[in-house]
Amino acid sequence: MIAQAESVRGEERLEPIRIAVIGTGARGCDLIRALTTIVAVKIVAVCDPYGPHLERGWQYAGPLARTFTDHRKLLDETKPQAVVVAVPLASHFDICRDVLDAGCAVFCEKMMCYSVEQARNLVARVEEKRAVFQVGLQRRANAIYRQAAAMIQTGMLGRITAIQCQWHRHNNWRRPVPVPRGHADFAQLDRQRNWRLYRDSSQGLMAELGAHQLDVANWFLGTPPKCVFATGGIDYWRDGREVLDNISCLYEYEVTPRKPARGQTPVVGTNEEPYTVRVSYSSLQNNAFTGASELILGTHGTLFLSQKKGLFYRESLPETIDWSNRADKQASVVTSGKTLKLSNDPWAHHGAPFEIDSESDDTRDELVSFVEHVQQGDRATICSARDGLVNAATIVMANDSIEKRQTVEWLPLNG
Repeated sequence: MIAQAESVRGEERLEPIRIAVIGTGARGCDLIRALTTIVAVKIVAVCDPYGPHLERGWQYAGPLARTFTDHRKLLDETKPQAVVVAVPLASHFDICRDVLDAGCAVFCEKMMCYSVEQARNLVARVEEKRAVFQVGLQRRANAIYRQAAAMIQTGMLGRITAIQCQWHRHNNWRRPVPVPRGHADFAQLDRQRNWRLYRDSSQGLMAELGAHQLDVANWFLGTPPKCVFATGGIDYWRDGREVLDNISCLYEYEVTPRKPARGQTPVVGTNEEPYTVRVSYSSLQNNAFTGASELILGTHGTLFLSQKKGLFYRESLPETIDWSNRADKQASVVTSGKTLKLSNDPWAHHGAPFEIDSESDDTRDELVSFVEHVQQGDRATICSARDGLVNAATIVMANDSIEKRQTVEWLPLNG
C-alpha cells in the first residue's frame, strides 16, 4: 500500500500532458479508460483503422478527443507529447518508430516487437532519440510483485531453486467476424479481428500471455535464460488457426548469488558460484482450473503470486528426521536398511501463509508511472526498451524451440 500511496502523491504533482492512443481494440480501450482517471492526462486523439473499434475508443476518450484512421496524420495534426501504442504485434515496430521520429514519448504494449531484430532496432532508436519509453508489462507496477521482488532481494526466500508459471484458460481466443463466412470481406476482417491466431501477425500464446510471466522470471532472477526446450501443438481448437493452442516450456537460468548487504546473513547453502534455476511455463486453452499464477520456490520459503493476491509460505526445516511409522499417508524410502517417512500430502508442508494484498489496478499504476516519467523527463521507466528486448528474445526462443524441436540457446543481443 506504501507504493500505491507514493504513486498517488506523484500523480497530484503532474501537469496534464497531451496523450494520443493508437489502437483502440480491447486492450487499447482498457488503457483509455485507465488514462481518463489520471488527472495529469489529457487524451487529445485516438486512432484505429477499424471503424467499430475507433468509435468505442472515442466514446471512452471523450468528445474532445479527435479520431483518426491513419496514425501519421494523427501525429502531424495533433502533435501529442506522448503516445500509447496498443496495435497488433506485427505493427508495433513501424508505429513506435514513427512515434519516436515525431519526438513523442512512447508507451508500447507487450511484446515490444514481433522479432528480436526489430526489438534491437527499436532499442537503438530509443537511445538515438533519448526518448522516454515504457513497455506494458504491468506486473512491474503491481504492488504485490514489487513486494515479492523486495522479499527475494533481501533473502527471505533463501536460495531460489525453481519457478513454476502457468496461464490456463478455457476459451478459443477467437473474436466474432461481423460478416458471414463466404462473404467477400470475411478473410480480411478475420485477419484483422483475429490477428492473434495467425503466424504472420502473432507470436501466439508465448507473446500474448507468457510474456508477462517470463518477464517476472527475468526480473526476479536478474538475468535472461541460458536456454529453453519447448513443445506444443494445435490439439484442441482445430479451426484454421496457425498458432498453437497449448505450450509447455522448460527454461534454464544461470544465476549468480547476490552478495548479502552489510549486516545481512548470507543465505544458507549458497556461495558465489553460479547455479542453475529451472523455470517451467505452460499455457492451455481448454482447461482453466489453475488459472494464471507463479510459484517462486526457495530454500526458506515459497511465494504464490497472482495479480490480486500474493501468499508467502515459510519452508518447514526440521532439525531432525522423524523415523516413526505413525502417519498412514506417508511414502517410504528405503536407504541403508532404514525406512524414511516422507509426506506425499500436497498440503502437509503448508503452514499459515503471510498474505500480500493490493486493491490497486496495475494497468492504471503502470500508466501513472509512465506519465510521471514523461513529466520529469526521466528515461529510467519501470520497464525500459532494453527490458522489452530481453523479454522479446525470451519469448521468441521458445517459439523457435517448438519449431525446431530442439533446445535453443540464448544469443547475445548486442550483435
